[in-house]
Amino acid sequence: MQWTIDAAGARDLDRRITESGVGEFCLMMRASKVAADHLLRNKPTSVVCLAGSGNNGGDAYGVAAHLLLSGIPTTVVALKEPKGAAQRARGFYRDLGGTVFSNLDQVSDTDWIVDGVLGTGCNRAPEGIISVAISWICARRIAGSSVLSLDLPSGLNASTGLAYQPSVVADLTISFLAPKTGLLTGDGPSLCGQIQFETLKPWDVGDCEYHTRLIGYNTIDVPEHAQTAHKGTRGSVLVIGGRHGMEGAGQLSALASLRAGSGKVFWATDSFLFEVPELVRIGWSVETILECAKRVSAIVIGPGLGLDAGDVISAIWALEKPLVVDADALNWLSENRLPNRDTPWIGTPHPLEASRLTGAPMADRFHLLDRLENVYATTWILKGAGTLVSGEPVWLNPVSDPTLGTAGSGDVLSGIVASLWAQGSTSPASTGVWLHAQAFLVAKKLRGPGVIASDAVNQIGSVRIA
Repeated sequence: MQWTIDAAGARDLDRRITESGVGEFCLMMRASKVAADHLLRNKPTSVVCLAGSGNNGGDAYGVAAHLLLSGIPTTVVALKEPKGAAQRARGFYRDLGGTVFSNLDQVSDTDWIVDGVLGTGCNRAPEGIISVAISWICARRIAGSSVLSLDLPSGLNASTGLAYQPSVVADLTISFLAPKTGLLTGDGPSLCGQIQFETLKPWDVGDCEYHTRLIGYNTIDVPEHAQTAHKGTRGSVLVIGGRHGMEGAGQLSALASLRAGSGKVFWATDSFLFEVPELVRIGWSVETILECAKRVSAIVIGPGLGLDAGDVISAIWALEKPLVVDADALNWLSENRLPNRDTPWIGTPHPLEASRLTGAPMADRFHLLDRLENVYATTWILKGAGTLVSGEPVWLNPVSDPTLGTAGSGDVLSGIVASLWAQGSTSPASTGVWLHAQAFLVAKKLRGPGVIASDAVNQIGSVRIA
């Protein structure tokens, strides 16, 4: 079971370990040894460590000490006077003959910089010497130095993934004890570079159930079908959308439902552009759509729907069927608030759609997810880097890749989720998010970075059985 921890969780985990009899300095030295070993694999010729006053700064002193013991020229810039165990780490480094500067101007060019400026407690924009130091790191990186961040890049909120200004952009981030939530969502994936998670065993206190859990192969529920299964037993889906001029959105969602395993998929549209022979097209009238909707296992409404389909949305909303609400249907709901449904439904907004629904800013993804649940108590998939799925716990998709941010990607996701739901998955939202991301990653391996949504659709079947 893999959980991520926020700032409060990091403090709690530190406390648990020290209460188990492990001294804070001992834990600091273990963390710094692991980080130094990662750095040594990159064969540095010289290293500059920037140390703040807290435990993150203590880790930086420890890294410097271990590098000196390995024969690597290393200096430390002390941004503030160290506290607690960090003082002892500085003493250890100095006892080895290490040099501590107090001014960034004293530092020569170096090929690696260790960022030990701020840790998991960062909850506001850096100021003063801390802001200057972070800007200095960023400038040196642009000039050619590589950056290793300890636990997380300085300036990044460990709980939300919000990057304050300025924030460090790292080439390598070593996260200790457990993954920090902010590394994997929001701005985190764009700042962290390569991420390495280190539990610091043997000091492992076991699984600690924190707020956010990672979606992975062992957490998903992809329905299996009997050898005697047929199209009538594998679940059916109705996709409502892809109207004239926006046909692609509806077709992508419907085809994704087929690829994800549904036996039959119907597409309600007013368009006569019809290129997928496996889909069943139905006409565009409330009566026709309702007649079909009553016969299927799950419904998608919204991809390529347009904002003039309120009569259809209202009729489907009142129907007692599992419903995935996406795109234009969400935008319509933001302007025409309906009472919540008694029948379960799943909303799949991107951050702007979520902001329209809630009036909340997009920057804090967890706050935005909470606000969505306040507006409608249902299951929400908040798309974007580090996609979040609401619930207890909140689920987080650790996969962030630019190929997911392409036209039609969200349409594909809605179709996958509805298909899994129609087939009886107990976790269609988180399972759908996982299959969606994996399909894009496989498509990227085959096609390169220019992946389009239909490329990913064609890989859903292969990752579904992986």
